[in-house]
Amino acid sequence: MAKLSSNLATWCGRFLKIVMVALVVPLAIGLVSSILEQLSLSSASGATIRQWVEWGAMTYIGIHLLLYRPEPLFRASHRLFSTIAVWLFGGQVASVEQAAAGGKKGKEPKEPKGPTKSGKGQGASQGSTLVAFSPYVIPLYTVLVCAAGWGMSRLADRVFLDAPVAFAIGLTMTFHWLMTAEDLQEQRSRWHLETYLLAIGLVFALTLIIGGSCVPWAVPEFSFTRALADGCSRTQAIYTTLVRRLFF
Repeated sequence: MAKLSSNLATWCGRFLKIVMVALVVPLAIGLVSSILEQLSLSSASGATIRQWVEWGAMTYIGIHLLLYRPEPLFRASHRLFSTIAVWLFGGQVASVEQAAAGGKKGKEPKEPKGPTKSGKGQGASQGSTLVAFSPYVIPLYTVLVCAAGWGMSRLADRVFLDAPVAFAIGLTMTFHWLMTAEDLQEQRSRWHLETYLLAIGLVFALTLIIGGSCVPWAVPEFSFTRALADGCSRTQAIYTTLVRRLFF
């Protein structure tokens, strides 16, 4: 009976993750399309800000696939935010494996040895999950590029800044996504498919929100609030279309 209850709980958990994936993926699609739409702003170079962002993204993809993968930069960012997350939430971070032990195939998470004090074991577990995943959702180099763009706009004419800053935004965001996907891919063999897709979807959506909220520093004409509202509308439209196609 206990085994049956355990299996039922496992399958319910997997079903819940599948539902969450179905909710997160349209959200990510809606957000990225709305942000790109809002970036269709003219620049002094003749191309739009969106085009420069897309060229930066494609440039990094080429570099990543053909030339060099700047893993030390990604690891430095990961260590920095891991340290901050440990300080904020407690716990410890070794890898994503510990945080997602519940999603591993054929392995159960190890129970802590010895008695816990005042229920701190559960809090430490929750803290470890936050610590393990929080570094993936903050695109540090995109935030730094936006901050640098804001600072340089106080010293130089934006005519000379819009194109390189937009190019760097696209390059650094794509760098963060690809390096995160590769890092999580190392855990793929230990996770169920829905766990992996949920992690990727959440990271993609949250980095869009955090990175997008910083873009107005470098591109004041860009409205993150409008982009977020438009993204929610697009997401709702995707949900409506899927429901109609599947059930009506």
